[in-house]
Amino acid sequence: MSVYGMGSMFSSTEEQLKNFVKDGFACIGWRCEDKPELYEILNDIKIGDIIYIKSLYHASKAMKVKAVGIVTSELKRQNTHQGYENCENEIGVKWLNSSINKYIIIDDDRLKERKGSLFAETNKDYIKEIISFI
Repeated sequence: MSVYGMGSMFSSTEEQLKNFVKDGFACIGWRCEDKPELYEILNDIKIGDIIYIKSLYHASKAMKVKAVGIVTSELKRQNTHQGYENCENEIGVKWLNSSINKYIIIDDDRLKERKGSLFAETNKDYIKEIISFI
């Protein structure tokens, strides 16, 4: 089992978490040609992995955890959800807790990486905290 952090804000203003939870999926708002490095991470996500939705503003070290779920289907290179057709990606997720809104203070050298759209979480202390929200 691996753990991944993912953003839910598209175009810096369009919050997608409610749609993700309602329809049981997650996706990133980038096309493969624009952010191929994110698609490399998406390809690694497997059924049974944990995804958490986070926000981390550029001037902050406090990462807000919004929701946690378990992956139920592997990456599709299309999106079947209305309004997401241009995303070119979709992962099935069973959202186990979608109203967390708790903060984790980030105190490691991967702060910049966590501010992106998607990353693999490797900090054991943060993983324990993420799992405690389930």
